Amino acid sequence: MRAAALVIGVISIAGCSFPPFGRSPVVRFRGEGTDPIGDTAHIADARVARPADLIYARVEVTDATLRLAVRFAPRTLDSATTGAEFLLDTDLDPETGQRDPGIGVDYAVSLHAGPRRGATLSRAVTDVGCTTPCRFEPFTRADILLSNDQMEATFPRSALAKFDGRLNFRVVAYANVGRQTATSDHLPNLPAQFVAVR
Repeated sequence: MRAAALVIGVISIAGCSFPPFGRSPVVRFRGEGTDPIGDTAHIADARVARPADLIYARVEVTDATLRLAVRFAPRTLDSATTGAEFLLDTDLDPETGQRDPGIGVDYAVSLHAGPRRGATLSRAVTDVGCTTPCRFEPFTRADILLSNDQMEATFPRSALAKFDGRLNFRVVAYANVGRQTATSDHLPNLPAQFVAVR
């Protein structure tokens, strides 16, 4: 009888000590934006048969992670060439980082469907001869989840310095063409400046 009571007591304590299986992390900050179908820029390159057409993007911040997702119009995500770059203003100051319409880009996240599948997180850096950040320096990578029309990636929140979880972002879709890239779409479209994550 005492042994049974002890076992029940231990199970009860263990049940209180650990969260239930399958509980998702709490999203502290979230922002999402949409973009019209069919507004891709013309790409005059025979190697880009289907210019990537952005229709949706989302950023979610939990206590531990930064999650990014982008969706394209049906059949415009080409697994051989498509890429999407999230431009992140993590200090909400358009005067810091690399300048982009309405935001100062402190970090960039590139999601590559091909040819080297994966995601790259880069920070804005200032080189000799530059008075403000003039390029992005990659410093960590992550895997991506790739479906027919969507790419997703997750990075540790701790990878971003002095980041309280709020940010502004833009997304640029592009095609990898040899050693160059060709832009095909923006989200949001200019002159709109950014999507807020709050």
